[in-house]
Amino acid sequence: MSTPLQFFIRHHPNFLRDKFILVFKSNEARDYFERALKGSHFEPVSSEVAEHAARIGINGKIISYGYTTLLTDEEMKQLSTMDWNSTAALLAEGNERLYEKAINEKEGNEQV
Repeated sequence: MSTPLQFFIRHHPNFLRDKFILVFKSNEARDYFERALKGSHFEPVSSEVAEHAARIGINGKIISYGYTTLLTDEEMKQLSTMDWNSTAALLAEGNERLYEKAINEKEGNEQV
């Protein structure tokens, strides 16, 4: 049985994008991002609220998806608010990859 996805709006007034939609599939990845993004507030939201923010924005501002840097080009082409369930799963996968990369790099540095 798969873990239910966790949806958040990340708030930080000093970042270029003061709000981001973040989706996680593990508590470990979520906890890592909360520690790494110092000064950020993670507002838990439902999938529906996150989808609404992605489609319409908040207070007239577009709300970007969170970190997508580790998604493949093919996966990036699949991101669409028209298929929110698949998009959310891909966003969570991208965050999980970013978390795993950071942990592996940290462990590699500690072994030196």
